[in-house]
Amino acid sequence: MVRIFRHYVSPVKLTLAVMDFMVFLGAVFLAEWLRYSYLDLHLSSNAQSMVAKVLVPVIILPILLGVGGYQSDALRDTRVFFVRLGAAVFGAAIILSAALFMLPTLPLWRSILVLTIVLGASVVFLVHWLMLHFADYRFLGRNVIVLGAGENAQELVDYAARAPEAGLNIVKVVALPGGKNLVEGAVQLGDIPIFDKYAHESQAEMILIAEDLGIELLIEELIACKLSGIEVKDRLSFYEQVRGYVDLSSVKAEWIIFSDGFKGGSGFERLAKRLLDITVSSVLLIAALPIMIFAGIAIKTTSRGSVFYRQERVGRYGKSFKLLKFRSMKEDAEAEGQAEWAQENDPRITLVGTFLRRTRIDELPQVVNVLRGHMSFVGPRPERPFFVDQLQKDVPFYRERHCLKPGITGWAQIQYPYGASFEDSKRKLEYDLYYIKNYSIFLDLLIILQTVRVLLFPIGVR
Repeated sequence: MVRIFRHYVSPVKLTLAVMDFMVFLGAVFLAEWLRYSYLDLHLSSNAQSMVAKVLVPVIILPILLGVGGYQSDALRDTRVFFVRLGAAVFGAAIILSAALFMLPTLPLWRSILVLTIVLGASVVFLVHWLMLHFADYRFLGRNVIVLGAGENAQELVDYAARAPEAGLNIVKVVALPGGKNLVEGAVQLGDIPIFDKYAHESQAEMILIAEDLGIELLIEELIACKLSGIEVKDRLSFYEQVRGYVDLSSVKAEWIIFSDGFKGGSGFERLAKRLLDITVSSVLLIAALPIMIFAGIAIKTTSRGSVFYRQERVGRYGKSFKLLKFRSMKEDAEAEGQAEWAQENDPRITLVGTFLRRTRIDELPQVVNVLRGHMSFVGPRPERPFFVDQLQKDVPFYRERHCLKPGITGWAQIQYPYGASFEDSKRKLEYDLYYIKNYSIFLDLLIILQTVRVLLFPIGVR
């Protein structure tokens, strides 16, 4: 995995993104040459021309990332990628047209822009199709030896098989003494005379410890591997890097205390985050104002009760605040005063409320909470005090998610479907801990971009 500003990125996805950038940049040059040649005009190049050309992939790539063009499902199914590529180029065409209209000094004709998008999108789709059907992702991955052959090891082997874009090439699985042997073809540790020599002969670049039982027999050999340049990782670090979450069953207090992370950001990063919150929330509030007005009218005319719904939520350091949302349930949804998890096909939700929830329009008033400083635009989802009290008793390290301001969107929200149960909260906490540990402005921007995918292709909405 490649680490960029504390966030881990798949080398396969990064390589594809770089290739797509170069394809769209090359498409601009080709489209301009074809257009000028057709009109028999002299092709000139200057600083403004270069800025205009680079602007095209600079705008298209973030949009393609935002709509999920580099998500695992898009890399495994060209039909999914085709839909998301279409959405990306459509959105990019609108933004680029507006940018060129407002900046008429940029020498990029609309005809060249259209030709660029057609050529670039066609070649990008072809590249992804060829990569899916003919490329071997192993040359971008790392050779890995898994220590242990039990359930955890089998899970890792299965994951590597179904997610080749993770770049995990498992070359050997070594069964440890006293442990289970569930992985087919696993090598017994007793059959390996010198483990560090065996690791080098297997061309291993990383040793992944899946089981703790019997690992003390290899301490000296693992030290030798580490000193010779072979990376040694435990299962907790692997899940953090490759799958983007912290495995809660393996987390210990000392790991949080001594790990390289959980710093909460520097003073500059906190200032930058606040400025980002104000900027994004202000732009969203202005842009979505007509939608919010129509939503308010629809709520008021179709059901009894107020337009807005204020609900107590737990914020930073455990302090409560009133969360503002469009009302999507009946006025007396919790008439007995007992908090309830949202259910699938919840009968308490109104007809208009169902639409508001599916489109996430009911969340828009929360930008007011962000501007008032109760929330950040990106952060862990705020929960109700009733559920927080329960979860803090039963879920380890749940309290730690309150070290940052809660957010409208977040790493857990874009990586995991809507969570409305005890088990869902545990799973989402694993993603929240990853975000807290590896927080950076880069990760916030990445989450904001990928929120577009959640809005366009909603999954698990309730």
